[in-house]
Amino acid sequence: MDEPDRPTSETSGATGDDRGRWTTRRRVLTVAGGVAAAGALGAGAWAAWPHVGPAAPAEPPLTGPVERDSGVLSAFPKPGTPTARPQTQISLRGLPADALGEVVVDGERSGRHEGRLLAHSDGGGASFVPSAEFEEGETVTVTTEHDVRGAGGRRYSFTIAELADRPDLEAPPVDPEAEGFHRFASAPDLRPPLVDVHTSLPRAVDGLVALGLKNGYGQKGPLLLDAAGQPVWFHPLTGVDARDVRLQQLGGQPVLTWWEGVQATGYGYGELVAVDTGYREVARFGMGNGYDADAHEFILTDAGTALLVAYEPVRMDLSHRGGARRASVIDCVVQEVDVDTGAVLFEWHSVGEVSLDESYLPVEDERYDYVHVNAVDVDVDGNLLVSARHTSAVYSLDRVTGGVRWRLGGRASDFEVAPEAVFIRQHDVRRASDGTLTMFDNGSVEGELLRESSRVLSLDVDEVARTVTVAREITHPDGLFAESQGSAQELPGGGFFVGWGNLLRYSAFDPDGALLLDATFPSATRVSSYRAFSVTWDGQPTTDPSAVRSKDGLEVLASWNGATRVATWQVVDAAGGTVLGSAPRSGFETAVPVPAAGAPAGLRVEALDADGHVLGAVPVG
Repeated sequence: MDEPDRPTSETSGATGDDRGRWTTRRRVLTVAGGVAAAGALGAGAWAAWPHVGPAAPAEPPLTGPVERDSGVLSAFPKPGTPTARPQTQISLRGLPADALGEVVVDGERSGRHEGRLLAHSDGGGASFVPSAEFEEGETVTVTTEHDVRGAGGRRYSFTIAELADRPDLEAPPVDPEAEGFHRFASAPDLRPPLVDVHTSLPRAVDGLVALGLKNGYGQKGPLLLDAAGQPVWFHPLTGVDARDVRLQQLGGQPVLTWWEGVQATGYGYGELVAVDTGYREVARFGMGNGYDADAHEFILTDAGTALLVAYEPVRMDLSHRGGARRASVIDCVVQEVDVDTGAVLFEWHSVGEVSLDESYLPVEDERYDYVHVNAVDVDVDGNLLVSARHTSAVYSLDRVTGGVRWRLGGRASDFEVAPEAVFIRQHDVRRASDGTLTMFDNGSVEGELLRESSRVLSLDVDEVARTVTVAREITHPDGLFAESQGSAQELPGGGFFVGWGNLLRYSAFDPDGALLLDATFPSATRVSSYRAFSVTWDGQPTTDPSAVRSKDGLEVLASWNGATRVATWQVVDAAGGTVLGSAPRSGFETAVPVPAAGAPAGLRVEALDADGHVLGAVPVG
């Protein structure tokens, strides 16, 4: 627990072209002589006594929508934002950098700020990157040479948040002796979990299954499985875990991406990673403005940007709701970041845009996670879809102005939602190819809402009539209920690949809802994956295969972590190249029978593709 005095904080994050190593941050307090006088306390020093001392800022009024024709420029943080970070850039969108003219930035207490303009890669704006941080709680005023949307002129202001403590973060545990995990003689450092495939019809899934292992007792990291549940590639991490492993495009090339970091209960702090088909890291970056990326979303767009989410505790007075005078509330932040420069192109804050009245979560004094954003995506109209679990609602954000266009579901819905279309604690909201809105509808008991099983839900949304009806729903034959997490990926042809969140399970369904694939992790592993995806991936590792001889000398055990083209393994005499044995690939590690005597000059193992071409070779260890 913090002691009373003025705290100082260590901060890091991407500003300007700093793409962002991340660190976790906690406030550190120093008290001279062990005692501090109450009269000398700064505003941030009362964290240890949330019910006494000066009140934190009150819940701000909602800023409301912003008309696009109300100005030439859009500004982020948008005018009236109550909870910007001290490290914030000021992003101006709508004109090229060389047409913006002078930008003057004044802090209410910190004074005039010098800085530099960082041009955005798309030519659509620039970010003013201050040379020094702002002060917590102060108002920042920005003056430009052009009218700013939502400002009523060329001058506008926003407020720097009074930050609260982030949760304690601990490295995820790993037990090397835990049961329910593979052991490979040729790759002893890799111990991915066993997978039980209960249903697998032919061509149920084209490609591989992508998972991000977390929780439980085993190694954590990104994992690719084949249709039989056998590992194809596993990348164990140390001190962190991986979430939201998926196939995306970066610079026109296929990449595997994931979030990597440390997780508290419900959210985390980390950075984003991308590897190419050779499993070489080609990008690692974070959010801008001093935020650390949360695990819930990482989308690479066709415009060379990334959509990211952060969970930042800020101080707020909740005494009028029965809470503390100095409570902390989670401000969910959505950013669009220029991947090339690290510049922030868009920033949205839940505080000031979503009322506490919309939450189904009871008030809490510490880190009240009233919204819990868990999905962000680009909609067909170019705006952003945002899913929030704790309001059981979907928000459409104007990508130009940052305003909320509409709310769907929850306590403040702008739509009439048919009773059977009501969703609860949903995840993975996307726009499907047929125009419907799809999601993984967890279900739960949420205030007056109740559903005891989870489902894939497709909604017909009429934005003119403001009505919502069910287009299609898919449930598991066992009536599964996933209390948290989950994903619903639309497959070519209209089926769905489903990750069941905390249930340690994934499934595939045809367009009519028939179960094609169903697999689980052994319950003893306690492993789970936030989402699960079907991916078409051509892995060509830059590493060599691995091979060892069995203890009895009658087999060579061969594997190649990440190689997707291997069809056959063969063992040859290292001297003359005579084939001594071969076997079709069988799971991650294949046993190739060989003569007991072997070869005087030793053995070499070769990986062959379907046409018999040698992909890689290595001496047998």
